[in-house]
Amino acid sequence: MAFGRLDAHVDRLLLRDRPDPVVEFVDLPKELVTLANYDLHSSLFALLGREWTDARLCGEMATRIARVGWVSRVNFVRRTGGGRFEISCRYRLPAALVEQGDRFFLADAEGVRLPGVYVHNPTWRLIEGVSKPAPPPGIRWDGDDLRAGLAVLAAVQREPFGRQIVGVVVDNFGGRRDPRTCQIELMTDRAGGRIRWGSAPGSELEENGVQQKLVLLRENFRKTGRVDAQHAVIDVSTFPDRYTIPG
Repeated sequence: MAFGRLDAHVDRLLLRDRPDPVVEFVDLPKELVTLANYDLHSSLFALLGREWTDARLCGEMATRIARVGWVSRVNFVRRTGGGRFEISCRYRLPAALVEQGDRFFLADAEGVRLPGVYVHNPTWRLIEGVSKPAPPPGIRWDGDDLRAGLAVLAAVQREPFGRQIVGVVVDNFGGRRDPRTCQIELMTDRAGGRIRWGSAPGSELEENGVQQKLVLLRENFRKTGRVDAQHAVIDVSTFPDRYTIPG
């Protein structure tokens, strides 16, 4: 009986002194610290009052974190002692800001919508003219126009002129607005500046391919310091050796 009472007393002391779980997202990219930190931690709020020694806690944390739209995969949830948990994930990073009326949504490079609703912010390149409404966070956006816009932005992102491209317009994707005019246009950092790109990468017929277009834009930048060669609007879809200025 004495040993039983002693065990119960020790258990009560341990329970009283056990700290609440403290979690650390060990590989959270710095660009997501402000954007994703609240969403990640709030997904665990209901678990933080539990005993940190609970054998089920790691698995339940992993399940909840996997539902957050910023997370593409949970690598591990590890108990490190003293009430601390380390969480490692593969994260989705913003690739573009997608305009829908007066609201803006972030999408990653695969077209998955990220959590939140935003105002316009020049930190992210903009995609205008996407036809399908935004899906719930963590779900891939339906529609080839968004994927085409993301593909074009990915093609120019690492180019020396990349900072002069601030977005892409896809409202005429597939010629849905006017089959006789350009399907995709790049927006430059010049007010109202446009570069008529043409079709989505991989769907070109009688027009320049991606690499031919990039060669023209690189040459413009090399010669003039501007991707648009100092013009308000140019077209790089037609001739492999030069751009044209729409009349």
